[in-house]
Amino acid sequence: MKLRIYLTAHWQDAASSCAWVLLDDAGQQREAGNSTLAAMPHADEAVAIVASDRVLATAAELPKLKRNKLETALPFVLEDGLLDDVSAVHVTPGAKLADGRTVLYALDKGWLSRFLAACTAAKLRLRRIVPEYCLLPQRNEEWSVAWDGRQGFMAMAGYLGGALDHGGDTRMPTLLQLRLQQSAPAALRLFTLSNDVVAPSWGIKVPVLFERQHFDWRKADIPADAPNLLWGKFAPPPRIGELWPMLRPALMVVLLLFCVEAVLTNLEWAMLAHEKRQLSNAMTDTFRETFGADAVMVDAPLQMRRNVARLRHAAGVADDADFLPLLEKFSVATDSLPGRVLNTVRYDGGKLDVEMRLNGANAVDMLRQRAAEAGLSVQVTDTQTAGSALTLQLRISAGGAR
Repeated sequence: MKLRIYLTAHWQDAASSCAWVLLDDAGQQREAGNSTLAAMPHADEAVAIVASDRVLATAAELPKLKRNKLETALPFVLEDGLLDDVSAVHVTPGAKLADGRTVLYALDKGWLSRFLAACTAAKLRLRRIVPEYCLLPQRNEEWSVAWDGRQGFMAMAGYLGGALDHGGDTRMPTLLQLRLQQSAPAALRLFTLSNDVVAPSWGIKVPVLFERQHFDWRKADIPADAPNLLWGKFAPPPRIGELWPMLRPALMVVLLLFCVEAVLTNLEWAMLAHEKRQLSNAMTDTFRETFGADAVMVDAPLQMRRNVARLRHAAGVADDADFLPLLEKFSVATDSLPGRVLNTVRYDGGKLDVEMRLNGANAVDMLRQRAAEAGLSVQVTDTQTAGSALTLQLRISAGGAR
């Protein structure tokens, strides 16, 4: 559901009433009334339609400034055409015209601030404020005029427009005459604001196309590219749906990179798994060729090491996992470590359990590096610190990288 509010000069504060209409998602009217903002029905979002006499629209050439500086500079661009002080005016930039000028919309800042504060207090989800003349149907090289027989408003290309002063069936509004003297459109397309309006006889050379089509702010379509006066400091917080067109390209790139990364990672894992299976099969074949095809095999590398050790022992040759080779390699690797003191050494099942003391914060890293260079694997099972001294519990085994 969407709430549409008609905002005129009669609205001054939260106690003022104004017309409203509640529309469903298909744009059909569900409810309508005239009340204060707090008494209006709640909806998914609210849009305010500002009467034409409350918004001044003009066009000017803007200086090239960043957005944060442009908001401050815009009121000064219209300073010569404003009756009020520039600090009291909120100016919103609109479409850029073919001649390089930009359409600007000026609105009383204090009045707008009071309205927004009242909407917040009434818990209305106000998303847009649109000038009424921007809802008039517009065709190229034509001007649209909404007329009730005495007064009305007009719209031109680029969502330029404004209120018209008093006129009649034979007397054209003065503001419209001035506009026509500046530039003449191909035609004036006239829409009615009441049912008893007759085609005026203004006696101008520009064709007047009397549509007999009733304009009603309650039912008129709001163009997607119509200006939103909630701009700059008054802009509402963005919603995901509004950010999606900007975020979509970046998200698509991120998704594409993620898919490529996932494919490459899975491919790498598949290649590594294939190499692992080939190595495992090669080790299994080597084991069976060496120790017989009927040998029971659970862990080929471990069983290979143990069987090789048995064969060496049977031939009177020491194995790398024996006590003396392990101790000799460990002694050579740790000989020059700072503050080295061996407390206890125990051997069991091809492993040395060593308790030793070292000095220095980098002692453990140096120990691992030198042990690996000596062909040993070091596992630190416990560490105790006393000042700069480290007491380590180590488990040493063969198998470091030479």
